[in-house]
Amino acid sequence: MNFCKPQIINDIETDNCFDFLRFFFAFAVFCAHYDILWGEELVQFPIYAPQSVDAFFVISGLLIHRSYCRSTSLRSYFRKRARRILPAYVLIVLLSALLFSVFSSLSVRDYFTSSELWKYMLANLSTMNFLHPSLPGVLSGEAVNPSLWTIKLELLLYLAVPFAVWLYARASRGWSLVLVSLVSLSAVLFGKAADETGVASYDLAWKWLSLASYFMAGGVAYLYREELRRYKWYLLLPSILVLMASSYFVDFFRPFAMAAVIYFAAFTFPFLNRFGKIGDLSYGIYIFHAPIINFTRCLGWEVSWTTYFETLLLVLLVAFLSWHLMEKKILAR
Repeated sequence: MNFCKPQIINDIETDNCFDFLRFFFAFAVFCAHYDILWGEELVQFPIYAPQSVDAFFVISGLLIHRSYCRSTSLRSYFRKRARRILPAYVLIVLLSALLFSVFSSLSVRDYFTSSELWKYMLANLSTMNFLHPSLPGVLSGEAVNPSLWTIKLELLLYLAVPFAVWLYARASRGWSLVLVSLVSLSAVLFGKAADETGVASYDLAWKWLSLASYFMAGGVAYLYREELRRYKWYLLLPSILVLMASSYFVDFFRPFAMAAVIYFAAFTFPFLNRFGKIGDLSYGIYIFHAPIINFTRCLGWEVSWTTYFETLLLVLLVAFLSWHLMEKKILAR
């Protein structure tokens, strides 16, 4: 496949608040996981983790399609994507294996010679986290970092973008609407089957196809940016109503509605446009927050608003250091 992409005309405005939106949804995932991992209902943030991850995938789909269209070659595109995702990912896998050894019920020697540790390393470094999400003798076998499961799908979708854009450039961008509709419909059907039968494979297919539909809807938002710019106020209320409703029929339209709302928010609140000056902390928050929460559990912290804010500050500090000491420097190469 040749490097083929549509010509960029009237690109999205550089003044936008995507940095704030990604930070906000990363914060929402942190809040949800704080309650889930502790088994308490302290924060009860109004946006749940699944909806926040959906929004993440919409934003990712839009910005990754833009990144591909602005890339000079396939090699350049894939290098940028690898530099953005892999360094922090590899770091948290290795750090988790090292730091949680202190809290293992095994001795230090037994921990580092355990086959379970190397199964964890192999599974997580290959992004196949579901094969072995836990560390030996740690947290009674719970997953150390439950957020990592989305990374493998994100990487697969990055691989699919060149083919999708090639198709749109060779044929018509209208194919993007067809493809998103088919994936969204498939997600709805698998979700319905999972609810009715309880079959785990149906539930897994629903999760993967659902997130793929949101990512692809973000790509559609980029391809139809001119129409969204023109009609964003007319699309806002219907999209919000779709997101508030709950039915299998409405679920089919949900990726499109989420994309419309995200696009509206990104270009309507200029006072948030400079939020990213502190750094792009969203990925760091997402990738580091669950192990930090689990670390505080191992330390014996109690659930309270004081420890919640202490944990949040620790997550923000780690994300800030990760961006400025590692992620930003690697991206600048």
